[in-house]
Amino acid sequence: MTTATADAGNRVGVLGPADAGMPARLCAAIALASVGAHLWMGWEHRAMPWEGMLMLLMAAACLPCAVAVWRRGHGRSVRLLYGMALTMVAVHAVLLLAPGSMEGRGHGGMGSMDATSSMADGGMVGAMPQSTSMLCIVAVELAVAMLAAWVMRRSRACAAD
Repeated sequence: MTTATADAGNRVGVLGPADAGMPARLCAAIALASVGAHLWMGWEHRAMPWEGMLMLLMAAACLPCAVAVWRRGHGRSVRLLYGMALTMVAVHAVLLLAPGSMEGRGHGGMGSMDATSSMADGGMVGAMPQSTSMLCIVAVELAVAMLAAWVMRRSRACAAD
């Protein structure tokens, strides 16, 4: 059993600066995957130019922070990623829970995105239902927010030592 002492220089459960990189890199990797997802969704929403541009803007907003978190691991970029991830969770939760939002029709005039869509009507064979896709997006964004919070906590703890 390890105990903390005043002259030991660290507290139980607080990792040193050398250990702070793993959660930051994991947070950045998931955020970079989210950038890729935004780019893909921008392509998928090309029939609705404003939605496609919104997806591209989200990717452009997320990319610099994800790269900065990968390189440095804390600071303003982590806080921005945290805020953006929680904002996206809120937006997607509203889209998911809004009355009539998931009644089998695609948003913005696109075809239905459920598993019964075929390649002939623009869907992907075996694609997930739209509500399942939204839940997956919420889970990814919650993972980014959780990891960003972990990095912020570690950076404060390391600064206190």
